[in-house]
Amino acid sequence: MNKIARFEALAEHWVEGTFGRMFGGRLQPMEVAGVLARAMEDNQFTSETGEKYAPNIYWVYLNPGDFEALRQSQPTLPNDLTQSLIDLAERAQLRMTDQPVVEIRSEESIPRKQVSVTAQYVAQDTAPVGQTAEIAPEAVDAARQTLRATVERHSFLILEGRRHVPLVKPVVTIGRALDNDIVLDDTRISRHHAQLRVRQSNYVLYDTGSSGGTVVNGDVVSEVMLQGGDVISLAGVQIIFGEDTPIPAQPPVTAQDTPAMPQNNDH
Repeated sequence: MNKIARFEALAEHWVEGTFGRMFGGRLQPMEVAGVLARAMEDNQFTSETGEKYAPNIYWVYLNPGDFEALRQSQPTLPNDLTQSLIDLAERAQLRMTDQPVVEIRSEESIPRKQVSVTAQYVAQDTAPVGQTAEIAPEAVDAARQTLRATVERHSFLILEGRRHVPLVKPVVTIGRALDNDIVLDDTRISRHHAQLRVRQSNYVLYDTGSSGGTVVNGDVVSEVMLQGGDVISLAGVQIIFGEDTPIPAQPPVTAQDTPAMPQNNDH
């Protein structure tokens, strides 16, 4: 079983217990479990001796409406997620030097009923105890930038040479079955053919065991980080991955930028 499938299987098993009832029907437990599992998978740390450690800091971002509802109905959610992450790390055979810290935050860029997670491993001698407010502000800013980077890039797919599909979720499934995020009605496509996942602020394409295979820019792939302009072929069905990076706004003119007015010495 490859690493991706292994973490997916762990997430599926994870929701069978109390985790599945944790969100009171407001969020899909399987989606939350999958996003948390991928954050743990993508940000694990390998020591010089080869030991693998799970991240010990997690920022969970929710739409403001979901955030407020869960804050009132599930005040123990950060602690509940902490215990779930300890359990997942044990199942994934990842070490944890201390109890993980989970911070749940409101983020307007997250659609309703969805979740995004960033994670970080901090060495034991500097790991904070308690809320992430004790973490250096630059670490919090770096995590928020990781979350925003994909949204700001305006990533999208072009299907059939004309259909424009924006990518706004951290995980996007592609296949012939109707339960996919992007449904391709073509017999060459497997029911669950591929996935796009945000990793380190970039979309990574995974072939999920399709029968027809996945090709990017002429190369057969099972996993590849995408760049704008990449041409994807799913069993012969062509898709183009695009990114439209906005032009940053010009900084305002400051007093230091303003040329000094000429002095009038005629007096």
